Amino acid sequence: MIKTLNDTIKNLDKKVKEIMVKGLLFSLIVSLIGTLFLIYYISFKTSNFTYYIGTKLIWLSISFACSFFVSAIAMDRVKKDLAD
Repeated sequence: MIKTLNDTIKNLDKKVKEIMVKGLLFSLIVSLIGTLFLIYYISFKTSNFTYYIGTKLIWLSISFACSFFVSAIAMDRVKKDLAD
């Protein structure tokens, strides 16, 4: 299964792969912002609100990453099926 997933990622269309990479980079940036909130909370422990913001941003970044990855695979499959 890992081999087929690896082959699928290698054979993605150029434009779809570019959009997926940009989406994953956006997800990484959101994750880093959430990490900064959590580091601030660990350092100062001023409010539980900063903790919840940090955890929600991390969860949001994971959701974005999964969405971009699955959407890229689905769009590539649809694009290849329409070409045939």
